[in-house]
Amino acid sequence: MKIKTYPVLERAIEEGIAYGYQRAFKHTETPSEEAIKTEILNSVMNSISEVIDFDSSPSDNPVYLQERQTVL
Repeated sequence: MKIKTYPVLERAIEEGIAYGYQRAFKHTETPSEEAIKTEILNSVMNSISEVIDFDSSPSDNPVYLQERQTVL
């Protein structure tokens, strides 16, 4: 079985955007642009985290030997 990652990720992002936008208006009728962006970002990341396991153990991420930066 092979999962089509693009549609799964697209759906998670769309759901996160919709939920975050709705959540920004939960306690006020006129949220700031920053509040809207923050709620959308948080909701998108939560939604993505439901379909992707971000296991951040150091051995999983290759490291550049000279620059000491991880490769994403």
